[in-house]
Amino acid sequence: MSTPVHPRSTPQLPSQAPPDPQESAVPIVIGDGYRLLLDALALTLADRGFRVRATATTRDDVLRAALEFHPAVCLTELHLADGSALELIERLHAEAPAVRVLVLSTDTEPESVAAAIEVGAVGYLTKDQGIDAIEQALARILRGELVLTPDLSRDTLRHLRRERAEQDDPLRWLTQRERQVLERLTEGDGTAEMARALGMASNTARTHVQNVLDKLGVHSRLEAVAMAHRAGLVVQR
Repeated sequence: MSTPVHPRSTPQLPSQAPPDPQESAVPIVIGDGYRLLLDALALTLADRGFRVRATATTRDDVLRAALEFHPAVCLTELHLADGSALELIERLHAEAPAVRVLVLSTDTEPESVAAAIEVGAVGYLTKDQGIDAIEQALARILRGELVLTPDLSRDTLRHLRRERAEQDDPLRWLTQRERQVLERLTEGDGTAEMARALGMASNTARTHVQNVLDKLGVHSRLEAVAMAHRAGLVVQR
């Protein structure tokens, strides 16, 4: 008697849902003090393929969202509804260094750009840039680049050089009158001679001299003169 042959059963594989393109999209958190602009930017970037995890208008809310979702990028205005985002950027840099911060701001002052970069931002754009420039900047910082527009880069470098020069100048805190007093000291004037030359009372001259010594952090007129020479003080005659 023949044994019946049963057809080999084909194992049934569980059906798999198609991959969600949002799962592979770059996650970002966006901060801006103006809700209408914030929502428009979020919609535009979502249409460009980014995964917007959260939007917020205040420093605390942007920080909370970034620490919760750990996005690849935090795109934020430098001036949020409750103040400057510098502390937010600094905290993110310390507590979530993998989150790259790109500033998108109306503030074009070189000192603002320098301050943002100093506390941890990896890019700075102004809001007159189009969405294509923003998308390109996001791609660049994800590759590990520092992003600044040419104008911002040039102006910021000039600001940093000027700031460094001022820090290296020990005479920077002196008023114009105190500089004149220091010039007279470098010429060897005593108090009476200085008072006559500058048209002031002797007591006033002595007060100015003491102010110069205090601001320069020295204890004698001789030390003040030596510091003036090292700083290259030029007496105009």
